[in-house]
Amino acid sequence: MKRFTRLAQSEQNRFSGANQIVAGSRPVTRRSFLLATLAAAGALPFRGGSEEPARMRQVTLGRTGIRTPVFLGDWMGSEEMYRIAIEAGVNYWHKIGQWRSPAPYEIFQKMDRDSFACDTTIDTLDKDEAIAEFERNRKRAGLEMIDGFKIHSEYRSAEDVKTKMGAVQAFEELKRQGRTRYLMMSQHINTAEVFEAAVESDLFDLIQIPVNPTVPQDYFSKETFPNRHTRERYFGIISKAAAKGIAIVAMKTFLGGTKTWDHVEGLRDQVRDYLPDDGSIATALIHWVLDIPGVLAFGNILFNRDQLEQNLKAATGRLTKAEDRGLRILAARLGSEMCRMCGSCTRAIPEGPAVSEILRFKTYYLSGEVASARDHYRSLPPSARYSEGMDVSPLERACPYGLPLARLVREAHTLLA
Repeated sequence: MKRFTRLAQSEQNRFSGANQIVAGSRPVTRRSFLLATLAAAGALPFRGGSEEPARMRQVTLGRTGIRTPVFLGDWMGSEEMYRIAIEAGVNYWHKIGQWRSPAPYEIFQKMDRDSFACDTTIDTLDKDEAIAEFERNRKRAGLEMIDGFKIHSEYRSAEDVKTKMGAVQAFEELKRQGRTRYLMMSQHINTAEVFEAAVESDLFDLIQIPVNPTVPQDYFSKETFPNRHTRERYFGIISKAAAKGIAIVAMKTFLGGTKTWDHVEGLRDQVRDYLPDDGSIATALIHWVLDIPGVLAFGNILFNRDQLEQNLKAATGRLTKAEDRGLRILAARLGSEMCRMCGSCTRAIPEGPAVSEILRFKTYYLSGEVASARDHYRSLPPSARYSEGMDVSPLERACPYGLPLARLVREAHTLLA
């Protein structure tokens, strides 16, 4: 039986609100055969006698039946990193066919197609455009089939999920042709509302959403902000999704990354007793995210080998008391800087600048994706960008988190314009 098929009914019955960690993973003989084959083809530096590293926690991605480590692959900064990740057991890849260089698709073309799963993202709700985009990505990757057709943050409201069905129809057509298998969604605009509607629709097999200690609120939000039900509601939606067998994958895990942390004066000194360096902060954030019932896995782009090895190691562990204490301090400080992408400001003043998008592009810039961040900013309509002298104070009043949006948006504009 193929590895990536839907689970039998008895397996589906195991889904509940909590994480389901799968005991075991790919048989060693199959993995050894795969690695040896790739090494012979020059795709991997085969190390037959090397000591096995600690094994990453394994999960089943909901009703897709895809079994994978909790760490999902994405674009990486060197071809060697892809090879290391595959050898370590990473077998799910996000945004395939969309990676900038290095994009070593030949590695995946040589692999047994049942040994890995992948998705590609779709940036339109129009049926014909969605099919064309999917096919471009598939052909660029050189694959006959891409497992996940992932609609990427195109919905702006719950009503959109119910009524704008073009991309869903595109998926259904491509699935009939054997080009894809699972309908997926990632969302980081008006997240909670769209996420809840997507779960209620039961259309999606996997949903990727922001999960970190400041989304939707930080640890101390109940004492600070009036909409005190938001975090419980958000986590409740995650649990509801898990109960339906919808896989939940975390993104935006690292709170903007090290450059964003640099912007908060004295932050590292305040957390040093619990989280002594950047690697320990990143590890703690991974452990925190995976500790949320219903969150199965996480994924992120990685620029260097140290980051990759840190992620691989973090995927073997669990949240400690020291990590949790450090993250409470971290979240309290970063909570005054981080946009939760809730969409409250845009709903209140729809004619104003696109705050959550602008501040998201700023995190791309600070993480090293300078050209991409500026391209994204330029792609916004002029009315959605910031301009000098623009009055942002109404947006600040609409922000339930009390963020200094005038300063944050102005700083982002300076970097991105």
